[in-house]
Amino acid sequence: MGVMPNRLNRVALLYATFPRPTETFVRREIRAMHEHGFTPTLFSIWKGKREWKGIKIQRFKMLKLWTLLFWLPYWAFKKPRAFREVLIALWSKSCPSIQNWNETFLGLGFALVEAHKFRVHRYQLFHAVWATLPGTAAFALSKLLDVPFSMGAHAYDLFRAGGDWLLSEKFTKASMIRTSSNSSANRLIEMGLELGKIKVIRRGLTAFPERSSYSLHDSGKISLISVGRLVEKKGYFYLLQILKLLRSRAICNFQMKIVGNGPLKSDLEKEIQRLGISAYVQLVGARSEGEVKKLFIESDAMLFTGIISSNGDRDGIPNVIPEAMSAGSLVIASCYAGASEAFIDGVSGFSLNPKEPYSWVELIEDYAQNSLKYKKIRKKAQLEVRDRFNINQTARKLIQNFEKIALLDEPSS
Repeated sequence: MGVMPNRLNRVALLYATFPRPTETFVRREIRAMHEHGFTPTLFSIWKGKREWKGIKIQRFKMLKLWTLLFWLPYWAFKKPRAFREVLIALWSKSCPSIQNWNETFLGLGFALVEAHKFRVHRYQLFHAVWATLPGTAAFALSKLLDVPFSMGAHAYDLFRAGGDWLLSEKFTKASMIRTSSNSSANRLIEMGLELGKIKVIRRGLTAFPERSSYSLHDSGKISLISVGRLVEKKGYFYLLQILKLLRSRAICNFQMKIVGNGPLKSDLEKEIQRLGISAYVQLVGARSEGEVKKLFIESDAMLFTGIISSNGDRDGIPNVIPEAMSAGSLVIASCYAGASEAFIDGVSGFSLNPKEPYSWVELIEDYAQNSLKYKKIRKKAQLEVRDRFNINQTARKLIQNFEKIALLDEPSS
């Protein structure tokens, strides 16, 4: 089914902050939807830019929250039932965290202040890219204006201890829940969602680089890479234990680059020094999307040691796994959560337990000594990514679901 721009032309996409440097898949998706002729209006609730790649962004002005003095009583009078339902939901449970309290009330405030403008533009659908702040805004706008809404729900939203204050209410009212991994979809089913509401739509890629050689990048050394924020759920301390064991066996020489920034940077630097592997492990900080692509091409293997963090948070399918696969870098990934969904274990990548370092070390050593034995696996990964993570296909699937929701809700002529 193609795009129907003459009928589906008033869709609002709500973001917490747009564009955000780390959310590369979000930007890729917007570009792809525009190429399909679908041009939603983008709203950035918390800061962000006014324009991106020639696309205008509706950035919310926080000073507008002062007008709640007018809009609160206005909407309370116009929509008393909606007000009552939201207040009951808020008072019936405790808020999980201060951050979520801020996100919830900012989302509600945005909806109350901007609802009149949204009504004037007669939007057909509100879609929240994330379940927290933008999800709350879309949920509230839907209640105030009787317009359907859909939302994304990813691992962060579903597995964190405490979750989101209004998450169950959003799930109940949303017309569609978009997620990007089967592990997250299974979690949604466990939470009681209707199967028909859940849509697994992968995060697509736009570039599929050609690799000139499948030999080791440096004949005397295996080049390893790991990419992600320096946070607990990425399992970096387990990665360092793997690297320490790899070095102690002295069977192969290696160099590891860890790409990303985050709150654990200082602790990881200390641990690298303590383990005596600073000559082999480099924290290179954050890099641009283009720089990361180049690093994947220059790397022989991508290691991802994600775990379930102490607050329950975990990754679904980290974007870096299909990105590494597309570059022909051998992927060795954690067996936890959805990380291994991107490939077939033993066919296009390897799924291992990061808490069992010997299995990782033995595989890396064998790869270093017999790299051409793994050429077929790396090529198979590149083919699978082109088929399953193509941004044109994923964007088209998302648009089709928007069409079904928005056009189904239109009054018959």
